[in-house]
Amino acid sequence: MSVAGIICEYNPFHEGHKYLIQKVKETTGADTIAAVMSGDFVQRGGPAAADKYARAKMALLEGADLVFELPVRYAVSSAEDFAWGGIAALKSLSFVDYYCFGCESGDLEELKRAGSFFASEEQPEYQARLAGELRSGLPYPAAREKAYQEACSEGGSREISAAHALLSSPNNILAIEYIKAAEQMGSRMEPVAVRRQGMGYHESGNCGDGYLSATAIRANMKSGDFSGIPAAAKEVLQRAPCFLEAEDFWQMCAYALFSRRDRLEEVKDISPELANRFRDCLYEAVSFHDFINRCKTKNITMARIRRCVFQTLFGVGKMPERERKLPYIRLLGMRRGAEVYLKQARETVILSRLLRDSKRLEGEALQKLNQDIFASDIYRSTMMSVSGAYAPDEFKRPLIVVQ
Repeated sequence: MSVAGIICEYNPFHEGHKYLIQKVKETTGADTIAAVMSGDFVQRGGPAAADKYARAKMALLEGADLVFELPVRYAVSSAEDFAWGGIAALKSLSFVDYYCFGCESGDLEELKRAGSFFASEEQPEYQARLAGELRSGLPYPAAREKAYQEACSEGGSREISAAHALLSSPNNILAIEYIKAAEQMGSRMEPVAVRRQGMGYHESGNCGDGYLSATAIRANMKSGDFSGIPAAAKEVLQRAPCFLEAEDFWQMCAYALFSRRDRLEEVKDISPELANRFRDCLYEAVSFHDFINRCKTKNITMARIRRCVFQTLFGVGKMPERERKLPYIRLLGMRRGAEVYLKQARETVILSRLLRDSKRLEGEALQKLNQDIFASDIYRSTMMSVSGAYAPDEFKRPLIVVQ
């Protein structure tokens, strides 16, 4: 018996995600899928369209066996930290044999070469090139891509072109970060790559016979079109009281930015330059979208700005060092029978009943859990305000169990 892990957001769960689960089972022979999923807020910087409980149930009904919550300090972070948190969670569970991902490349060896390259800290020429590109004003993703292309230049134009294709595709970037994190942690888990099918990551509209992207599906959901979502998952999603957007949180975000305006540099990914942009733009912005656009500069991406706004709201501070194992992992739901694996988790505390199991934590671990609960409380209160429907708080939510 083997377990395959998938780091995901399922925002929402769609046919492409179902395809990935099926291909992972075929490729690895694994009989169990353990998903580590972003909670109520996601990596692009904003709320998930539906809450984590609906999305966890969707995943369980469509092929996942265990769904764990990725702590918010990693969920609302850069690709590098998102991947690190996901790999640390899977590694901490102890019973996961593979970490699996969809990507544009599908070439595992190519991804492993890039992952190993970035995992190595002894690359003075690359680091010097990267620093130079950042000083020229490029945002970090573009600077890294250009520096990596230059490092590949000795192999000729074909290698440069391959490097560009690899680092200009969102899921390839995440795949490389997964491999890099696993290598730096010394994980025994094996990587498994599945080539992405259908639309590109950011594409919207229709795409013929291919799978719709999550971006397209979220846009369609606003008009009641649930195309691209499997039948069982669609039933869950259609019962959601509302679908939230970042704009619904603007007043709370603005309050957090105002109240922390003298301490913005303490927030996880806020640099002194970005802190000054926030302070300059905050008094002029009339909405979340307006604030993000005002803060955008040549070398700071909009996604980073959005993440930093929500990091400020949740009080996510700078990490002096990365966690190589997580002190706790929240179990949101499982397929009946999968509980046999939970006793094998040797490096972390699995929280399956929050009221009972949170008493096993103390100190910094409890503070981190409280941050996750705080983020979910904010999501819950906003969902109730927008929809007018009651939702139980975190301590009253039962574990989701499906047959």
